[in-house]
Amino acid sequence: MTEINFWQPLADAIAATGTNQHIDRLIDSISAFVPHDLITVTRYSASSKPEFVKHRRFSDEMVRRYLDDYYVYDPFYAYWRQERRPGILPLRQLASTELKRGKYMAEFLAQSRICDEIGIMLADGEDWCLGIFLDRTSRFFRETEIRILQTRFPVFQALHETDLRTRSADFRRTSTASVVGDSPRREPIISADIWPELSPRERELVQLILAGHPTAAIAEQMNIAIGTVKNHRRRIYDKLDITTERELFLQFFQHKAL
Repeated sequence: MTEINFWQPLADAIAATGTNQHIDRLIDSISAFVPHDLITVTRYSASSKPEFVKHRRFSDEMVRRYLDDYYVYDPFYAYWRQERRPGILPLRQLASTELKRGKYMAEFLAQSRICDEIGIMLADGEDWCLGIFLDRTSRFFRETEIRILQTRFPVFQALHETDLRTRSADFRRTSTASVVGDSPRREPIISADIWPELSPRERELVQLILAGHPTAAIAEQMNIAIGTVKNHRRRIYDKLDITTERELFLQFFQHKAL
């Protein structure tokens, strides 16, 4: 799209801030720059299960599969839990050799017929993120297209920040969302009937992991060395018969759903 043709989607997006048309007009202004085949919009939190907001030309069945099974393998979800840094995030930036063989790319994206995607990651109140994803089914995004989005990201960010400021305290982005600006519990409470094999100290560390704290912050809060945190984490994983943080989150969310 030419620079001239961009002004109308931008004007529409500005006018829609604070209304129920905000997300759709924001999508229009973002997607005006870069050709794509599908669009998905997901909310991420450092301590809660992702929420699917809406999609265009995507399968409702794949939405269900994502929320039931695949979200725990989502690299964008892992990125937000660990980094909490808004910006333009291409899949290739996260696509390690392990990820390419893993369930998200080898199964979920393959079943969705998606070969490449770019995430526009926008802060959405406290530890929440609104991720708007441009997806392609048959060709990869070019570096020039990624740079275009990076250059214009401050505009997208300002639009969404303006929308957040106009919202009332009881506004919900989705039917199951927390109130915008109201943080999910920073230290999730682990009920007594989950992971009884963990010691009180190990449960404290798990709570910090579930709240999205990085290793260095956990070490500082617990007044122990970073190496000690890593050793505790390995012992916890051994006790729970898991190997990754994703599996820890999955066990926690599955228990909450019971």
